[in-house]
Amino acid sequence: MSFKTPLRFILAALFLSCGAGAFAQDKACLMESSFTFAGQKTEIKDCLQNGGVPQAQFKETCTGLAQTAAAMGGPPATVSYMAACPAQPQGSCEGFFGKPMTSYYYKRDPKTLGAVKSSCTAQGGKWK
Repeated sequence: MSFKTPLRFILAALFLSCGAGAFAQDKACLMESSFTFAGQKTEIKDCLQNGGVPQAQFKETCTGLAQTAAAMGGPPATVSYMAACPAQPQGSCEGFFGKPMTSYYYKRDPKTLGAVKSSCTAQGGKWK
């Protein structure tokens, strides 16, 4: 038996004992940012709740969404992973991107909230 085999076993055991708990805490990602576009300051506080997407794909989605603010001229959104999205959103989109995820919206003005609702239903999601 080589040195690498026991090391792999130890790393696998650590992953299974510690990693599972870490993933349980990463079922939601909260994205927060503010930027100015066309002279108007926009604050974003959105949260994506995982309902069955593989963990790596979920984190990739969160990272990609955080970069959206940067594409509009602001800094990337700050991403915080947590066990669940905060309570009392303004609205939510179940089936976000046609996947088992729900997106929650918190600091949207009526105009952008309406656009988010339209986008949700257009891509097959259910707005609440």
